[in-house]
Amino acid sequence: MDKQPIKLPKLNIGLWQLNLLMSLLFVTVFNLFFWQELISILVPTSMRDYLFILSIFGLLLLIVNLILNLITSQKLYKVIYVVIFALSAISFYYISQYNIVIDKEMIRNVMETNSSEAKDLIGIDLLMYLVMMGLLPIIFICKTSMFKTGFWFQIYSKLKITVFSLIAIGLILFISYPSFASLARGNRHLSHLILPTNFIFATVSYASEQFNSAQVPFNDISQNALKLKPTNGGSKKVTIMIIGETARADRFSVNGYHKETNPNLKNRNIINFKQASSCGTSTAISLPCLFSHLERMSYNHKVGKNSANLLDFFKQVGIDVQWRDNNTGCKGICARTEYLDLSKESDQVLCSTGECFDEILLKGLSEQIISNANDQVIVLHQKGSHGPAYHLRYPPEFEVFKPTCQNIQLQKCSQEELDNSYDNTILYTDHFINETMNLMDDLPLNISASLVYISDHGESLGENNLYLHGTPYLIAPESQTHVPFFYWTPEKPSHIAAVDKNCLKSKQDHPVSQDNIFHTMLGYMDITTSHYQSELDLFSSCKSKNNNNLAAEFNEEPNP
Repeated sequence: MDKQPIKLPKLNIGLWQLNLLMSLLFVTVFNLFFWQELISILVPTSMRDYLFILSIFGLLLLIVNLILNLITSQKLYKVIYVVIFALSAISFYYISQYNIVIDKEMIRNVMETNSSEAKDLIGIDLLMYLVMMGLLPIIFICKTSMFKTGFWFQIYSKLKITVFSLIAIGLILFISYPSFASLARGNRHLSHLILPTNFIFATVSYASEQFNSAQVPFNDISQNALKLKPTNGGSKKVTIMIIGETARADRFSVNGYHKETNPNLKNRNIINFKQASSCGTSTAISLPCLFSHLERMSYNHKVGKNSANLLDFFKQVGIDVQWRDNNTGCKGICARTEYLDLSKESDQVLCSTGECFDEILLKGLSEQIISNANDQVIVLHQKGSHGPAYHLRYPPEFEVFKPTCQNIQLQKCSQEELDNSYDNTILYTDHFINETMNLMDDLPLNISASLVYISDHGESLGENNLYLHGTPYLIAPESQTHVPFFYWTPEKPSHIAAVDKNCLKSKQDHPVSQDNIFHTMLGYMDITTSHYQSELDLFSSCKSKNNNNLAAEFNEEPNP
């Protein structure tokens, strides 16, 4: 006789029972890292401490069960749970590997990540987590069968559970409010560790922001911009802005790092702003903020996205603008200017590994600058030091610091291997910047060229068991917010006589930030507008008096 396949019996269960069971699974198993972090914060020693932890357990169980009760139904519960468990398993993996927190900005990072970035974050261990923490619960869910009840009974059941949950949540918070308030105020990151509520709430918040942003009309604040009389003797003015990726200021040897990561830059007469801070801890926030007229403390993604940015001001006054990209795009900054994606070029030397090294950004650049008679601003957006696959960011000849980390699971590498891999990316960035400077050195004398380099944000490399970036700014370590920032011009008489380098050098140790970029670049390119603030222009006090007086006259209110 043919053997019949073994069939697992169906489990008949009520929806409220299944939700409660799955809530218990989420709170106990999927929130392992939340409990570890909580205990390390509270360090319980007394019965009162343990009772408080028990109340937190009850509170989480009620909240998770309430959410599951609201989003599941008898007909769709299997589909909903498949999605929730798959996303929870993925989230658990990345929390365990990189100690990330999941908030709205992390969802933004995910939504704006391209396939090239995504492949660096996917490995065999992720699939194992999906099987163990995602597939097994999903199989159980698929083997359940719901007790059939009428529509109005389902509504009544949901309403009853919701009311009971809200009352119980209110009682727990009322009884232990001082303890909960103290814990929440000092440890805001804890809520971003709770699965599955962290990614559910974060996704809803992100979707709401995107919807609201789409309803906001574009505000062209660049319309009143005017170009002042140039102070460079009539030379064509060309500025190259290099936007670094994930570069830490403390890993640049020109900032005092003990390894020689800047053998080229140390021989260049750069104006190095050593105390620069970023606007955010991810490209999705820092990049739009860097080019916005808004400052970090007042930056709003909805307003920033729907307002003219620095590139629009350049274009408004007749400066030709081009964005050259070897990363994940310009995040909408270059939507109204020329965009050139070089990340998928077919270059046998620079693009032989499936992605391109940053030197591809210089392809045809010299000829383009020379052939264009207008003033120009050219943005070079690097791949830079983007992790976790640091070893893929530089050509083999730049693997100077050894041994290196060849694994995207950074915790499996020693600290020395991880540091060496990252430091090699900075070494290659030094080479790339120097090659850009060499290109500018060779430009004709009638071109007044200058270079500005600043990274979008920094990176965590295992300090306090934290990796990569994207930590909420309020709790982000300095390694994610302290960024390299410097200015350079070729040593030629035609280059930017209106700025006194000795004056600028006196500011090198002053605290600066990406808030200064918008106003510094407007002033530097001789643009005046009502949105320009001279106090945020790093070059303002080091420019010629005639130029500053003209800007002041423009911004002065007319007499009635």
